[in-house]
Amino acid sequence: MSAKTLATAIRICSLVLFFPFIAPGQTQISGIVADAAGKPLPAASVLLLNGADSTLVKGQLSTTEGSYSFEGVEPGEYRLGVSMLGYTHYFSDVFTLNNQSGKKDLGTTVLEENAQQLDEVSIVAKRPLFEQKIDRLVVNVATSVTSAGSTALEVLQRSPGVLVNRGAGWINMSGKNGVLVMINGKISRLPPSAIIQLLEGMNADNIERIELIHTPPANFDAEGNAGIINIVLKKNVDDGLNGSYSLSAGYGLKEKAGANLNFNYRRNKVNLYGDYSWNYDNNPQIFSNYRSIKKDGNILETDGVSDRDPTRTHTQNARLGFDIQLSPKTVLGLLTGWMDRYWTMHAFNTVKLRENGAPSGFIHIPNDEVNHWSHYLGNINLEHQFNKEQRLNFDLDYAYYYFTNPSNYTNRYLDAGEALLNETQLRVHKTTPMSILAGKADYTRQFGEKATLESGLKGTITRFNNDVLVEDLIQEGWIRNPDYSADYSMEEDIAAVYSAFTLKLNEKTDMKAGLRYEFTRSNLGSPEQPDIVDREYGNLFPSLFLSRKINKNNTLQFSYSRRINRPNFMQLAPYFIFYDPNTIETGNPQLQPSVVDAVKPDYMWKNVQLSLQYSYEDDVIIQGQPEVDPVTNRQVNGALNYDYSKNAAATITFPVRPFNWWEMQASASAQWQEYKGKQNGKVSKQSQAYWYGFVSQSFRLPKQFTIELSAFYYSGGPYGKTVSRPLGELNAGIQKELGGNLGTLRFNVSDILFSAIWTSIIDDPAENFFYRGQYRQTERIFRLTYSNKFGSNKVKDARRRATGSEEERRRVN
Repeated sequence: MSAKTLATAIRICSLVLFFPFIAPGQTQISGIVADAAGKPLPAASVLLLNGADSTLVKGQLSTTEGSYSFEGVEPGEYRLGVSMLGYTHYFSDVFTLNNQSGKKDLGTTVLEENAQQLDEVSIVAKRPLFEQKIDRLVVNVATSVTSAGSTALEVLQRSPGVLVNRGAGWINMSGKNGVLVMINGKISRLPPSAIIQLLEGMNADNIERIELIHTPPANFDAEGNAGIINIVLKKNVDDGLNGSYSLSAGYGLKEKAGANLNFNYRRNKVNLYGDYSWNYDNNPQIFSNYRSIKKDGNILETDGVSDRDPTRTHTQNARLGFDIQLSPKTVLGLLTGWMDRYWTMHAFNTVKLRENGAPSGFIHIPNDEVNHWSHYLGNINLEHQFNKEQRLNFDLDYAYYYFTNPSNYTNRYLDAGEALLNETQLRVHKTTPMSILAGKADYTRQFGEKATLESGLKGTITRFNNDVLVEDLIQEGWIRNPDYSADYSMEEDIAAVYSAFTLKLNEKTDMKAGLRYEFTRSNLGSPEQPDIVDREYGNLFPSLFLSRKINKNNTLQFSYSRRINRPNFMQLAPYFIFYDPNTIETGNPQLQPSVVDAVKPDYMWKNVQLSLQYSYEDDVIIQGQPEVDPVTNRQVNGALNYDYSKNAAATITFPVRPFNWWEMQASASAQWQEYKGKQNGKVSKQSQAYWYGFVSQSFRLPKQFTIELSAFYYSGGPYGKTVSRPLGELNAGIQKELGGNLGTLRFNVSDILFSAIWTSIIDDPAENFFYRGQYRQTERIFRLTYSNKFGSNKVKDARRRATGSEEERRRVN
């Protein structure tokens, strides 16, 4: 680790862990709860509420003597709320505590029986940033100050154990890249690079939580070797008409803006809900690609820098859903979705050529590009509850994608003195339509309170076309280049059946076991080359979950699952992206699916969790690996199958509350990875240990102010033959609850140290080869966000359900 890297890590840790803050004076509040006859009431719920908006500060149950005591309470305005079954709720008037008050005795609170209910008071309890469930880690995005106004991608890359490399186009969780991304339980069949584009345009103010599912059960599709990331969007839980909205504005290297609106309307048997978000992100980027090879005894260096300036970047997302209660046991639902991302860019690419250290030439490449994605979704859902124990659910989805990506290049070749030698022009037209039809049926049967059976069927039909036309300007006429032009079509059909059984073995032990079978048929070809890929294969995917509660504070868990990582469509199709005349990115039709087996034991002590994980993946798919032809000095980036990858990890996640006004959530992970495969015609095997840390801190101040700091640090690790350099990020934010119905105001700064820059290297002295790729897409962004709610606060929750094509849509490009 370099001195500069170490200094960056120390600055991040010291700024977060030792943030200077002076604790306010603290007091104590106590009292007794009794009935009208003066008899003490044990186990009454006693809540200490904020005087301004009745949000929950602390809560406890009264003792057998009816007493309660809140220790270490900071000065401020409060009110007391007391409730108990069979008694009227009690809410006190607002009272004030100051530094000189010491202890405050509120005396005896009397609860009346059968009295008229007092006016309703809204009590809001803030969820912790992290929540550990039996099969997933939940990140409650809606509670985070530093997430306000951000994009979904920015929030995701701050989640524990998640790494996002926007330049290389992959998302990593627990050291593996085959992550399946779901939105509201629905899989997006986009390749990672397209998923990244989608999340870049999604406003984080519309996200309720992110679920990190490392070993998914059998009722999920077996796709995704690294597990599942489920992004759950906000839905209102009130009757009548209600909703929320937010507006944000920011500036990094250039301007940012965003807006979000969601609503829910429920009346009798009808529920109408929807949301719309708009995001504008003008994000200048700098990509660099350096390589050095030895040819005929000479050292040839190619040093390329791409200065990319987006001129128009906006993304819109909208959903509209309708549920109707056909009968007391049957619900029919319709859901439509739309996404549109329009991105234009002007770039100037400079390539410096050197031979044995001396300049030998230059290439200047101005180019422009349009990237336009459109997506439409339709879903029909029918849910029938036969009785309390049996439920049947049907889903039918149709999803359509259309992608256009025209680009123009001018290649200017210069000599060592930068005199123009030659100039060529090239243009690319690329259109990619894709359709997915998916249907599934899920049946659930409960056997008493201790056993549940889940089973289901699913079928998916996918049709994909990638038409690439590359033309060269020759004597004032555009001529088709047959080496790079092609029209590829792909058909893929998947049929699946699963069954899962959940059983409560005893009062302290739970088990869930499942088995899934999937059969896949895929065919890729073109009119000139039919059946480039023609495969049929079937796989079994078992899963097992065990949980043992030793006592009140100690719990053991164990999980095992087998999953598959199929190549996405753009990884297979031989498309072309030109970085310079001798550096391109393309697909690999020879890619094979990989299969991973993973085990994960967990130990939980109170709110502290220690997790161990080991996985072995056959034919692991490695994306973005550079291969260089030493004869032509031509670099091709693409996806490869390595023989295997091994991953071992130990992770600890824990909350810390040093004081009543200071809350901290932290996660640290030590990992080891090994890869073996063939690259550049040579067998490559490398292993490395590395670590990842995340911390978030919240400081609650008087006058409804909250300060939040968050940071992560990644020490760098292997990926195929490349090794990532260390990186980190420090973020800060402040929030003000305006009180009443005035909403919330947040101001935050992301990547304060400008340190979240991805750099990957290959250093192979034996082959006289060195490579360095860097993707600078991060910015130090200042954002101001205003959010508020509207409408009734008594609406029942709109159904939050998954459609049948969630897992297919991940692989679309």
